[in-house]
Amino acid sequence: MGQDPVEKTKVVQFCQFCEGTGIIKNPDAYITGENPITPCPKCVLPHCRCGGESPYLYAENGKISECPCNPVRRRINRINALFSKSEIDKKYRWLFLSDFNVKTQADNKVKSAAYKIIHSFPDVSKGLFLWGNPGTGKTMISAIILTELISRYAVSGKYLKISRNFFGRLRSTFVEGSQMYGQSSQIERDLAEIDVLVVDDFGVQRDSPWEQETLYNLVDSRYEAEKFTIFTSNNNPAESMKELGGGRVLSRIKEMCYIMELSGSDHREEK
Repeated sequence: MGQDPVEKTKVVQFCQFCEGTGIIKNPDAYITGENPITPCPKCVLPHCRCGGESPYLYAENGKISECPCNPVRRRINRINALFSKSEIDKKYRWLFLSDFNVKTQADNKVKSAAYKIIHSFPDVSKGLFLWGNPGTGKTMISAIILTELISRYAVSGKYLKISRNFFGRLRSTFVEGSQMYGQSSQIERDLAEIDVLVVDDFGVQRDSPWEQETLYNLVDSRYEAEKFTIFTSNNNPAESMKELGGGRVLSRIKEMCYIMELSGSDHREEK
């Protein structure tokens, strides 16, 4: 006779402690170097029979069965793989909504908006455009939203900082002999199609018509694909982007994002 088939995984009923996800933030991760997210100790770990050892099976009465924790642990592995590709800035990695401290009324409004997005996704009608002085938490809350969405829904996401390096990378795709030669279309396609995109420092670098057109194409591609996008900027878009792309960029942003200002003291002092 052949080997007994692997029995079907028992269904674990997730609890309020993990908000129905089966996964929580690991509070000891920064000290122990362990995985930043872990199966819920209330509803998943009590049913674990495999000790967390891959491939998350256990043997009983001569039969091999999938451990009840199997789906959650495989989901965590997928989330880790997605997170490793997100390119979130190192100082903002694995921060969650509970890590964003409210200092001002504006902070509270943005945090509330983030909460609604995180718990409503993907049924959200618009993204966010966050603007304000440097250090007011725009990048932090954007990275938090991205991390929460990847962790909760296992969606693909990317953090993109608009800088000279970004435009230099695109330019190199047109240079024969460059490692990036010929990849311009693929880069643009990836940015257009990824589920969640955070565009940090948007509108800062726009010295040439080509740069302006590149920014417009990025915004327009996200708009046409109806993909969730968060932009951050130090400047009020109504003023700084009035002329960008002949006014087309601002028009698109107003259609696809809620524009919110963040002001107050420097959040970076908390880190």
